[in-house]
Amino acid sequence: MSEQSEKKLAVLIDADNISASLAGDIFKKAYAIGTPIARRAYGMVNCFTADGGWAKAQREYGVVARPQVSNVSGKNVADIALVIDAMEFLYKSPCDGICVVSCDSDFSALAAKIREGGKAAYGMGGSKTPASFRNACTKFFELRQIGKNASAKTDKPVAPRCPRCGGVLKEAWTRSKSRCYTCAACGGMSSRIDALKKTVSQESMAELIEAAKRHEQPGCSCPGCGASMSILKVSVGKRHVEIDVCGACRTIWYDKGEFETLVPQDGPLSATVTAGKAYRRETVLAVAADLRSGHLKVLNKKSLDAVLRVSYHVPVPDVSPIISALQSQRVIQIDSKSGAVKVVKA
Repeated sequence: MSEQSEKKLAVLIDADNISASLAGDIFKKAYAIGTPIARRAYGMVNCFTADGGWAKAQREYGVVARPQVSNVSGKNVADIALVIDAMEFLYKSPCDGICVVSCDSDFSALAAKIREGGKAAYGMGGSKTPASFRNACTKFFELRQIGKNASAKTDKPVAPRCPRCGGVLKEAWTRSKSRCYTCAACGGMSSRIDALKKTVSQESMAELIEAAKRHEQPGCSCPGCGASMSILKVSVGKRHVEIDVCGACRTIWYDKGEFETLVPQDGPLSATVTAGKAYRRETVLAVAADLRSGHLKVLNKKSLDAVLRVSYHVPVPDVSPIISALQSQRVIQIDSKSGAVKVVKA
């Protein structure tokens, strides 16, 4: 047995930041280093609920999910959980190296600590991974991007997946005849940045791309190329939304209703500004937990709508997206004729 194959490796994946489509490349590189005795992925609960996302990677590569629930909006508990486990592997595990898979520069200090602790600090990430994280690692591996070029080599191109619920995206067109891809399950939409050209100036679009390249707040995985997108707050007049922008291929992901809010001529404009993307995600997690524990009981969609508005103080524009998210994440099933709500046990 070679010395390289005897190396024991802990592979810790930032699932909120890295697309599940890169799992094969991650473990191909991991086995080139040694034997991954630990394979863990950390992220919010919705990273592991959609078939075709990290749920599928769990089955194919033996990844152990470490789903997290944030108690306060904006706090990245998944990153903290990853760091805690990394420290345990550093001081209590017989592994020879720890591999952190992320495009987030916040892990630079962790990589340095692993090196100082006497173990090899390996890093993996996309082409836009900041130099601070790359240089802090003993060795950094750049993951291949999965997009149009990769798909063209196969006989049957892989259909793009929704980064929110894992559903298949279907080609569509906006009213202004811009090509886009939509998810029937959650109502999300993906398009190139050019779809905003009638509303946003060229200078503003250039600033948007530059901000996305800085990658200050990681978002979902790009349905176009698989890279980690950036969450950016965009304002057009009195309308404000948070969208996910890819600095690599200039793809934008809009959750349900966001595109219409920015570009009213392409769809109905909501009169009330929504509470925000992070708020909706946290509310979905809270409502799902209450439904499955039995603390919240609803008979039909109408009563669920009322409970969300009254008990959870959900703004009217956010009610439908939250109900759609509960359905797409298989928390509830709604009868199309009677509207009866059935809770699906985890």
